[in-house]
Amino acid sequence: MKKIIKDDFNRLLKKYKTLSAEKFEIEHEILKSYESLIVDNTITINSETLTTIESQRKRLNTVNQEMKKTDTKILKMFKNN
Repeated sequence: MKKIIKDDFNRLLKKYKTLSAEKFEIEHEILKSYESLIVDNTITINSETLTTIESQRKRLNTVNQEMKKTDTKILKMFKNN
């Protein structure tokens, strides 16, 4: 059986933690952007804000994909043992 290399595991774990924190930050930014559309209990459409939200959602999608890849690598380390 192949031993799990601690350095590789720690590197992947650190990457996953970083991505997780970034995901949380992006989701928070998206929420703030949506909330900024509400002015005096009325929803106002702001194309700049909508563009920002779309950009953040693309970034979130990229982070989610990278988290999935990293998660798969971590699980593969254990399955190969």
